[in-house]
Amino acid sequence: MATAQSETPRSTRDLYPVAILEDRYGGGYSGGKWIAVACADEGFGLEPLSRVDWMLQNGPHGNDLDAAGFWSNPPTWVAVGSTPDGALEALAQRMNVRD
Repeated sequence: MATAQSETPRSTRDLYPVAILEDRYGGGYSGGKWIAVACADEGFGLEPLSRVDWMLQNGPHGNDLDAAGFWSNPPTWVAVGSTPDGALEALAQRMNVRD
């Protein structure tokens, strides 16, 4: 998974609410068993769904092609880890959290 970080340092509170999901494919495409989603209740593009709702129905939880496509260039508000805490730590790093 890419390790691009946001340019502006953020506070931990800027990530919340965070959703932690178990990866449907056990890390086969993502590289981690757990997925952390920052600002999980925000809308996703033109879809009438929140980020977490979209992810549970599409992308990483969709079919094999959807999951492979999603993880080939994941958004910066998503990170993975081998544990839920690891995914949250990876998300904080990815989002350039400084506190």
